[in-house]
Amino acid sequence: MKQALKPVRLQGVRKSGLRISRPTWQGIFFVILLFYSCTCHASSEDLTATYSGNAGHLTQIAVDLCGHLNLNDRVEVQIDEENSRMVSSEPLPGLAHGFRISFDRGFLESLSDQEIIAAIAHELGHVWIFTHHPFLQTEALANIIALRVVDRETMKNVYSKLWAHTGTTGNIDELLGAGGTQETPKAATILPQISR
Repeated sequence: MKQALKPVRLQGVRKSGLRISRPTWQGIFFVILLFYSCTCHASSEDLTATYSGNAGHLTQIAVDLCGHLNLNDRVEVQIDEENSRMVSSEPLPGLAHGFRISFDRGFLESLSDQEIIAAIAHELGHVWIFTHHPFLQTEALANIIALRVVDRETMKNVYSKLWAHTGTTGNIDELLGAGGTQETPKAATILPQISR
């Protein structure tokens, strides 16, 4: 009788093993496929490397800043050979929900690490405005958002380099608020508070 039970037990184990193994193999296949696609994506980002990092590194900076600004949207960064605005943000094309920040390669290479963070923070200010209706897109309001995570002096440096690159000028006090005063810009008083 013991011999008759052994095959039954083994047969039961095999059946339950088959039920588990098929989804397990599918899961393993999915993980391998995911790993392969991530590896390919990372290697393509390495092709856009600059001395300041690569597109993947810049995307990680954007993701970190999103956390500080309470932005839950997907954000990716790309480096273009030319971008007439030097750095810009736009919704991702197609059905994907999220935003893309694009840098002009020459402009990006002129920025220090802190200035890159400030430029990304400014563009995330535009993303924040876009996702928090009914706010109107303005450079000043995007800067108010950015100044929650970067300092004014670094933003001034970014604008100086931007204007030098484009051959234009602007009023830094209009864009960043008057420096050295304790007065809060009017637009900042209507924005929700973001915990740091």
